[in-house]
Amino acid sequence: MVRMILLDDPAVEALLSIDDFGCAVAEWERQGAALAMHARRLEVTGAFGADGTVSMKSWMRTHLRMTNQRAGELLGTGRFLEAHTHFADAALCGSMSASQIAIARRTGKTKYAPIMNECEAELVELLTALDIHRTQLAVDHWITRADALIDEKAPPPAKPCELTYSTTLDKVTHGTFTLNEAAGTEFDKAIQTAMTYAGGDNETRTHAQRQGDALFDIAAFFNKNHKGPARPRNLPNVSLSADISTVVTDHPEGVNVDTQRPMSPDCTSTYLCDCRIHVILRDADGTPHSFGRTFRLVPSRLFKQIAARDGGCRFPGCDRPVKWTDAHHIHWWEHGGRTDYDNLILLCSRHHHHVHQQRIDIDLLPNGEAFFTAHDRRRTTSEPRGAPPPRGPDQPRPHRIATNENRLPRH
Repeated sequence: MVRMILLDDPAVEALLSIDDFGCAVAEWERQGAALAMHARRLEVTGAFGADGTVSMKSWMRTHLRMTNQRAGELLGTGRFLEAHTHFADAALCGSMSASQIAIARRTGKTKYAPIMNECEAELVELLTALDIHRTQLAVDHWITRADALIDEKAPPPAKPCELTYSTTLDKVTHGTFTLNEAAGTEFDKAIQTAMTYAGGDNETRTHAQRQGDALFDIAAFFNKNHKGPARPRNLPNVSLSADISTVVTDHPEGVNVDTQRPMSPDCTSTYLCDCRIHVILRDADGTPHSFGRTFRLVPSRLFKQIAARDGGCRFPGCDRPVKWTDAHHIHWWEHGGRTDYDNLILLCSRHHHHVHQQRIDIDLLPNGEAFFTAHDRRRTTSEPRGAPPPRGPDQPRPHRIATNENRLPRH
């Protein structure tokens, strides 16, 4: 075979015959068409993101040492062949050359899609019989006629919105997206609205980091307040399979039920603060024995009571309102912390995860004032923005949570 001759003789000392050379080029172009389609499929699945790369084009530049132009051409061909099966069949069987496919890609514009759906097979049959010069002329003629058929007064079809993302082994999500004008306008407004908090004099985040945090807040806000089939405050489903002696350790590990991906202890602990708990009893061999009912860890009535006191996120300097917040257990629930008024404080999703990840201690006073102590012992203060709700005669007055000097370790 010609391919074996080339591999066995890398110095190309023996010249190919003209016929063998033609066969080798034809095989090369058929393989190139197949690779282009594989590149497109890998782009769609997001497989390129396993090492943190943000796009298939970037992956090819880095790992295959391709130029941006060459990587773009390969992906462009793959997208065209994926959308036009008759051209794909012609390229894979060799009845159309790679150069003919490159010329035909001009017919792949969105505005030509309705016409192409009707006459693609006929166009491919025509082009397979032509040389490269006549292919160029035929495609030019087809485009001229197609443009004439398009009603210029009709609005152009909406450009699609695309999002590709993947989560790497270090639990970081990477991705790339393309938005049309309408979606881009909404996205820009949402990001600007969500990143209004700049942190005052203590702000250390870059503009890009603030935009990333804004996207996090937008997703969390939707999960808490959407109108879907689930009830509001619909947090991600987390599975925690362990006995009670394991849950109360410093490192509870959960699984995101929606994606089946494991979660870090810090992320799991955050969701354990304000979640729905479903108890499953198992036999000694691990077989499920009975399923208990699902119950809310922080009941709606108690959440409203805390919201009336805090008025929103209590992290120093944050101005997020109640709809953006979770109820955080000051003395962590998995470490024995009570689910009551004196041990709960509102935090927005970003600051809730931040408090767990950084192991920040919180002291809550009876008047609602809160002190946040970081690992470096830097201490900041937060005042409640609401008013403490009235208490009935049967409700005890709140007591001060133990200070750093005399309380039991929370973490």
